Amino acid sequence: MQGPTTVATEAYDAGGARASRLLVPSVVAAMVLLSSASFVVFPLIPSLQGSLGVSTAEVGYLAAAGFAAALIAELLVAPAADRGHARLMAVIGVIMVAGSLALSAAATEGWHLIVGRAIGGFGFGIFVIAASALIVRFDPARSGELLGRLGAAELAGIAVGPLASGLALAVAAPAAILAASAVVVLVALVPVVAGFREATAQGASERAVGDDPHPPTGGIAAGVIGLDGTDADRGLRFGSSVPRTSLDLLRNPRIVGIVLLYAAVMVPTGAYDGVWPRFMADIGADPVLTALSYALFAVPYVLVAGWAGRLADRRGGVSAYARGLLILLPIVLLYGVVANPFVATGMGFVESTGQALAFIGAAAAMAHAVDPARAGSAQGLLRGIGLAAATVAAAVSGLAYESGGALLLFGGTAAAVALIAAAGLLLARTRRGRARSR
Repeated sequence: MQGPTTVATEAYDAGGARASRLLVPSVVAAMVLLSSASFVVFPLIPSLQGSLGVSTAEVGYLAAAGFAAALIAELLVAPAADRGHARLMAVIGVIMVAGSLALSAAATEGWHLIVGRAIGGFGFGIFVIAASALIVRFDPARSGELLGRLGAAELAGIAVGPLASGLALAVAAPAAILAASAVVVLVALVPVVAGFREATAQGASERAVGDDPHPPTGGIAAGVIGLDGTDADRGLRFGSSVPRTSLDLLRNPRIVGIVLLYAAVMVPTGAYDGVWPRFMADIGADPVLTALSYALFAVPYVLVAGWAGRLADRRGGVSAYARGLLILLPIVLLYGVVANPFVATGMGFVESTGQALAFIGAAAAMAHAVDPARAGSAQGLLRGIGLAAATVAAAVSGLAYESGGALLLFGGTAAAVALIAAAGLLLARTRRGRARSR
């Protein structure tokens, strides 16, 4: 006779099987909606500054609030996705993002926007971790490809949301745009309720067969980190045995290395995403070209993300990461000497391909290295520390640009990426035997 734990993890009816097949398209659809909604506020900021009297300092707090809230969610709440709560987390995440937009629409003071951004950042953070955990466990052997699809959906939303809200300003007030966005994001509840469900233990186990052919690069065969943070065989084990935080994973040097790899490529995100409009204006770009450069940057990432994920599954996540780093580093360095805004925009196309390989390679390396039962904790740890790196980089980027111009900003960013990535590569390539010898 089966006990309740066996029934909970292995016994799925026909409806559950259908929901499992809907998981990946549901994750992609919901992610596009949430990432679009999470970024609609930024093109509205100049108008909101005028209507609400928002100071420049408060604009900085607005961005920081979203980062900080997502950081807390991805470090502290992520393990709940490994205790069978991923679907509930996704539902709460959608509702929180919608609520944040509604609060922003009703804002009468700048701090209302900051609170709304914090709520939205937390909601987006728990949604991403829930979605990541579900798709990694859905098919561990294809986790890189599936995480690539998730990343492509996120970038597609980031490109579409701000562009749509910027265009809508011509015909609607910021409050109306935010209110409409709050309603639209609730549509994401449909795919979440329909498709967000854990894969059967049997199906996930069968799909996990087929180790990575390149274990030293961080693939599946390189050794799997179990529930206690040590090397372990794969197996879907949910419940109270999952630690309450993900920090125990850092006891393994390979995991520290993978986290450093992800943090390294988050440094450019923090260092010059915010300064980019100022940089583009200084080399002669008008606001339209600057806005277009953001949207166009997402296009190569979306197009190559699936391929990057398949490469990570086939050759190892660290191997895919290294290829991305070879593309990314020269471009970041060259930004420091470019003087034509059209050339800079075109360089963004090339950088985006490197970013896709690096980000997805690091995420896949983590998925391959950690028991799928801890996928939420592992991906939350990865994204959370990456956000911390981006926050630190953002804090010093303005000062670097003011004091040393583009050469110091982009040259310093390239140097930081190279140093952190080098340390990460040394640790992430640790072989299974060395990890076990601790």
